[in-house]
Amino acid sequence: MPKPPLAKRPATTNSVPSKVHARSLDHAIEILSAKVRRLDLRYRKIGDRGAERLSEVLLENSTLTRLELDFNGLTSGGAARLAEALTKNSTLTHLYLCNNIIDDEGAYHLASVIGRSGLVELGLAGNRITARGAEAILEALRSSGAVVGVDLSLQTVPDDLVQDIRAAMVANHTAKVEAAKEAAKEAQEQAWQIT
Repeated sequence: MPKPPLAKRPATTNSVPSKVHARSLDHAIEILSAKVRRLDLRYRKIGDRGAERLSEVLLENSTLTRLELDFNGLTSGGAARLAEALTKNSTLTHLYLCNNIIDDEGAYHLASVIGRSGLVELGLAGNRITARGAEAILEALRSSGAVVGVDLSLQTVPDDLVQDIRAAMVANHTAKVEAAKEAAKEAQEQAWQIT
C-alpha cells in the first residue's frame, strides 16, 4: 500500500491544504500553526508523550476540526490529556483514537467531555474498553443530550450495551431535530404576527 503524500508547506496563507498527512509529530505541530482543518497522524507511534504535546497545541488551536490518531500506542494517560484539552477547544469535532490501548479509565476521561466540547464523532474502535467504560460513555450521552457518534466496535463491550449507546445517540439526535423544528415553527409564527 503506498504511503500518503507528504504535506507541502503552503506558499501563502490562501493555499493552506484542508487535510494533511503529517510525516512526524514535530511536523504535525509545525503545520498546526498553518490553519490546517484535518490532521492525519495515524501509524506515527506518537504514544502518550505525543498526545501530551498535541494537547498543549490544541489548547491554542482554533482551526483543526478532525484529528486522526489511530494506531499510535496511546493509553488512557494520553486519552486523559486529550480530553483535558477538549474542554477548552470547541473547534475539534472529530477525534479518532481507534486501535490504541485505551482502557476504561481513558473511556471515562473521554466520556467526561461529551457535551462539554465540540465533539460530534469519537472513534474508539479496537481499544481495551469494557462494559465499565462503555457505561460511562452511555451515561454521558444520556445526561448531556449531546449528539455525538461513538464507535466502540471491536471491544469486549456487551451487545446490549452497544445497542443502548446507539439508542441514546439516536434519541439525542431526534430530540435535537425536534427542538430545531419547534424553534423554526415559533420563529415562523412570530414572523406572521409581525406582518
